[in-house]
Amino acid sequence: MGPRETAPEHRHSQNAFRFVVEGEGVWTVVNGDPVRMSRGDLLLTPGWHFHGHHNDTDHPMAWIDGLDIPFCQQNDVGFFEFGSDRVTDYATPRFSRSERLWAHPGLRPLSGLRDTVSSPIGAYRWECTDRALSEQLLLEEEGQPATVEPGHAAVRFVNPTTGGDVMSTIRCEFHRLREGTKTPDRQEVGSSVFQIFEGRGSVILDGKAHTLEKGDLFVVPSWVAWSLEAESEFDLFRFSDAPIIERLDFARTFIGGREA
Repeated sequence: MGPRETAPEHRHSQNAFRFVVEGEGVWTVVNGDPVRMSRGDLLLTPGWHFHGHHNDTDHPMAWIDGLDIPFCQQNDVGFFEFGSDRVTDYATPRFSRSERLWAHPGLRPLSGLRDTVSSPIGAYRWECTDRALSEQLLLEEEGQPATVEPGHAAVRFVNPTTGGDVMSTIRCEFHRLREGTKTPDRQEVGSSVFQIFEGRGSVILDGKAHTLEKGDLFVVPSWVAWSLEAESEFDLFRFSDAPIIERLDFARTFIGGREA
């Protein structure tokens, strides 16, 4: 998004998220709730939620948009509607109303006991993600079972009303590999997209190594064998169509040549 730019409000059937790669000073307004955007934050725009953005600075911001467009297009379920020509609220609060109500670990407001299809949290903040990953690696150093495998910390962003994925069609995760870590080969039904948030390393896709550094994106197609190697501490954001695959009972994973 360019300096001082505004994206008019609109909504669509497709579920979407924004993962901020660079920049500060942009707010996205989701169903009238202004949500601050900062580097490393994950922000949700579930299907049929009105949303628009405004940049209050003289500097650009870059983010990744992830949507379930292929699934919606294939099944002909897409709808689109324009909203306001601007945004409905130009306030710039540090925390959105949804965060103030919902973003308290382990606590659920009694005013919100009904389960929701998508997470009611507007933004998952980088400070919390970073701290969770760091603590996993520190616990591993202390001999505690905190990581998914040696040197590999990971978290999944969840809907606090169900404990499931943030949206019904998209799974979002963040992975951190300690310097020198190599993961075993994996094969999974379903496709994933990764963004290198920090660090250097490589991905081995179907036996071929690809060098990676901050800002790179790569895709793992369904059932292609893949693994990661970290040259430095290696931070990766990941999103996938896993919720669809699991709900349809097509999920299958092999790790190191064996079914997991």
